[in-house]
Amino acid sequence: MTHAMTDPNSATTVLIYGGGVAGALLARGLSDAVPVTLVDPLDYFEVPMAAPRNLVQPAFAERAIMPFAEALPKVRHLQGRLTELSPTGGLVALSSGRETTLRGQITVLATGSQYANDLMRGTAGTGDTRRRFYERYAQRVAQSRNIVIVGGGPIGVELAGEILESAPGRKITLVEAGPRILAGTTPEAARHVSRFLVSRGVEILLDQTLAEGGSDPGDPLAGAGTAVTSGGRRIPYDLMVWCTGGRPGTGYMRRHFSSVLNERGRISVTPELTVAGHPGLYALGDINDVDENKMAWHIAGQVDTACANILKALKDPAAGPGRPYRPQTNNPSMAVTLGSKAGVLYLQGVGLVTWGWFVSLVKSRHMLVPKYRKALGLK
Repeated sequence: MTHAMTDPNSATTVLIYGGGVAGALLARGLSDAVPVTLVDPLDYFEVPMAAPRNLVQPAFAERAIMPFAEALPKVRHLQGRLTELSPTGGLVALSSGRETTLRGQITVLATGSQYANDLMRGTAGTGDTRRRFYERYAQRVAQSRNIVIVGGGPIGVELAGEILESAPGRKITLVEAGPRILAGTTPEAARHVSRFLVSRGVEILLDQTLAEGGSDPGDPLAGAGTAVTSGGRRIPYDLMVWCTGGRPGTGYMRRHFSSVLNERGRISVTPELTVAGHPGLYALGDINDVDENKMAWHIAGQVDTACANILKALKDPAAGPGRPYRPQTNNPSMAVTLGSKAGVLYLQGVGLVTWGWFVSLVKSRHMLVPKYRKALGLK
């Protein structure tokens, strides 16, 4: 990689690192009022909730993938990745192979989670590249008779439901390291989903991990093999799907800001969502230490709070702290799809909803794609 001096045109009022749900929605919310620069290694926004369906129905990705040029027309987008944040700016590796240093009057970190592979979110490239990946993956699913899904969180469960609907006849084994699937919601919701999957032939192995023989987690298209679980089960597979949880994408903080990282690599923030001790620096979504489930369900509230506080700080830097964010601590609300016509919805204060038609209306039919297209100003 070649090095470049600081880009003289890199100054911006608000600099956002990360174009996932938090970064893209915040950029959209601010761009009518102030100059915004968005840094992301992709050239598109993708609705993350649509990924399980895209993996088996690649045509569904057509509307779930939105080029930044269309979704954020007033935002300056730089295709690159933040590699190191220092008190003087952010060092960015551009997709062109150059490096540049960027500074903003306000800087927002929204770099999300890093996963074992590209199933949930691409790590580089274009929307066309992502669509081709989904086409290849759907072919692998169609060619596979025995499928092992590692991880019983929402993604693993939803993908199992999608395969049951779009590619029936497959033998699916779900391997979960914990005592139950869907640990982020209530036992009642998890039991309902377990009964649904088991009744359709899915085998769920709890309290087990892979001891040997698994595929490379970093290669989602890896070939067949035989896995052995910690419980001694031998499972032949044609396709192994790694749906284990991600880790906070905060490696760029370690050199200069390690003091604000907790033991899990998350960034300590104030109630106003600024990085502890750094009032001009915000951290949103998966990477901050706000005590709530790290789901897109809750990110909208963080975005609204950050947007209001940033605009207030720019208008009157001496105004003091902005409004605090109210964390959704111990809120087990979750919508889990099981194909396009079934699923489970748990709402705090309401309880468990298992009516297929209602869950389909809320999420299963459309996977929230229309909601995010509307939020980003697209039809």
